Amino acid sequence: MKVGIMLMSNRGPDGQPWDWVAHLARCKQHGLEMVDLFETMLRSVGLGVTEAKKILDDLGLSPSIYGVRTELMSPDPKVRRESLDTIKRGLEACHELGIKHLFNAGGQHTNQGEEALKRYIEGLAEAADLAGKEGITLSIENAGTLCHTDTELLRCVESVGKPSLRITFDGGNFILAGCDPHRAAELLAPKVVHVHVKSFVPVTEESERAFPDKPFKYCPVGQGLVDYGRIRDILAAAGFDGCMSFEPEGGENSRWYESLEVLTRIVKG
Repeated sequence: MKVGIMLMSNRGPDGQPWDWVAHLARCKQHGLEMVDLFETMLRSVGLGVTEAKKILDDLGLSPSIYGVRTELMSPDPKVRRESLDTIKRGLEACHELGIKHLFNAGGQHTNQGEEALKRYIEGLAEAADLAGKEGITLSIENAGTLCHTDTELLRCVESVGKPSLRITFDGGNFILAGCDPHRAAELLAPKVVHVHVKSFVPVTEESERAFPDKPFKYCPVGQGLVDYGRIRDILAAAGFDGCMSFEPEGGENSRWYESLEVLTRIVKG
């Protein structure tokens, strides 16, 4: 397994812009090996895929996945066509980066209900076909209000029924969805190709909540409600040997470098 981090923005734990290249260099000192690249972040800093890969090469780091945002569950055919165009662009980026994994998110936070889930499955089937023809794995995660539970995520992948569609497992998001992440790991393990790592602790004070409607706040990896050592063991027993990537949300509460060190011990342990 490898230690990764999600390069989601050019902002630090305090929310202010910072030298994200120097940040990655420091992360490497704490065990970092791979970086999840995202189309939205690269665009925000004016970088192309080739330039981003060179930065990682110079740092001695490797890209793990390339992430794109789509609205595959949209009821608007035009939006769905545009989403498939985004998938195609992402597949081209994967070839350019020399990786075999395209991560897709978007729409889960603003959609819910059976009809949206059915449209999502239909859109995923088309996207998975495109990925399969390019020899690339497409993965989706549990997030938001659509496809956010373990059973919904499994339903999506099994309904599409294509080997090119797999799962990015987010232990923290399962907490927000009211699921036991360890049970979810047991249920989903054979289909997991990537892991997003963050954790939460319960809070009673409304002012401490990370989400207005959820009684949780972020905490460092190794603490809180998600036991990533246990999840690693469950996934490894099913053959997982991919990347576990720290998700740098939660600002100072997540203590980014401490979390990376703990994640490194988990992954390498």
